[in-house]
Amino acid sequence: MVDHEADILLDLARLRYAQGDFKDAQEKASETLVITERSGYVLQGADVNLVLATLSLEESREQGVESSGGKERARKYAEEALKLATCDGPPYYYKVAYEEAEKFLEN
Repeated sequence: MVDHEADILLDLARLRYAQGDFKDAQEKASETLVITERSGYVLQGADVNLVLATLSLEESREQGVESSGGKERARKYAEEALKLATCDGPPYYYKVAYEEAEKFLEN
């Protein structure tokens, strides 16, 4: 069931994040990113980049410092998510991820 691997790993990353295990969430999300890039799963790629953006911000907050490195990484992940979610552009785009990436970049 290789075609479900990215979705399963991404959901596990979200679960680990919700449980407060940021390191495992980061590992699972990074592994998912490799799978989506290698296999061309563009829509899942947008989702995983949004999760990685969130984790990057959380990591910098957890360290007690709003590091510019964490913010910069988060911005790059959000920009990549926006790019992947654009597809052919409205009305042919991944609306949920596109709008989430836009909101992320606004903040």
